[in-house]
Amino acid sequence: MKTGKIRYIDKTLGLILFSTCFFVLADIPSIMAQKKMESNRLRIAGLQMNTLKDIQQNKKTIIEGIQKAAKENVSFLATPEGSLSGYNSTFDRNELLAALDEVVDIAKNLNVGLMLGTCYKSIENNQEYCYNQIRVYTPEGDYLGAHSKILRTSPIDYPGTGEMVEYVEGTLRTFEWNGIRFGALICNDLWATPGYTTKSNPYLAMKLRQMGAQVIFHAINSGTNQRYKNFHESSAELWAYSLKIPIVEVNAAKGNDAINAQSGLIGVDGKRPVEVPYSGEQFFICEFEIE
Repeated sequence: MKTGKIRYIDKTLGLILFSTCFFVLADIPSIMAQKKMESNRLRIAGLQMNTLKDIQQNKKTIIEGIQKAAKENVSFLATPEGSLSGYNSTFDRNELLAALDEVVDIAKNLNVGLMLGTCYKSIENNQEYCYNQIRVYTPEGDYLGAHSKILRTSPIDYPGTGEMVEYVEGTLRTFEWNGIRFGALICNDLWATPGYTTKSNPYLAMKLRQMGAQVIFHAINSGTNQRYKNFHESSAELWAYSLKIPIVEVNAAKGNDAINAQSGLIGVDGKRPVEVPYSGEQFFICEFEIE
């Protein structure tokens, strides 16, 4: 009798285990599909902030943004053009490097990736070169590389001056994280604004799409001249619509003055599901599907 009970229990247990394993195996495709869907959805924070010629104050503002982003469970925090260094080429290289290390370390500890707009100086062949960049760090703190501004501005009356002598021209590239390929552009890279562009438009947004980018991050520091507002915004909206690609835009604040290009998210339909106030420092969230 005892032997019979043991065999009966063994058979019953075996049937339960078999049924459980069959259920788990049969459900694997739906589990994988669910994970794939989740991996194709991005949750991004943006920080519209004043970009000062004060690295320490900029650092403080960015760290506060990182802390907010961590509480919102986002993958990345995106900042404006020149957010850490200030929008200039006269900053102290060593001060910037120390601040950058601190910002990246805090972001890593809080598991927040960075699309960090900052100017950056490197030493190449014993000579210092300045770049206007978006530096990309994963939530794990890995450095994926940088996009350096390509379509640098100069006044139409004085071509070849301004940013064209301040910053080294970059090379277009894409980045990949968690199965998502994305591109980064800085301010005029997307627009080729009349009056400030003295070379041919390379259509960088279109080239990024051709390179496989599924989303574009656009760091801006465009100022307050409202004459350019419609051009800036309609250009970005039409690129998003024409290329069927979402564009996340983060502009620099100018105190309480209204800026001339809105921060937020532009969807593949060319509309703005996330609109940020034009004045003051603003922290915002964008969540969207990657197609």
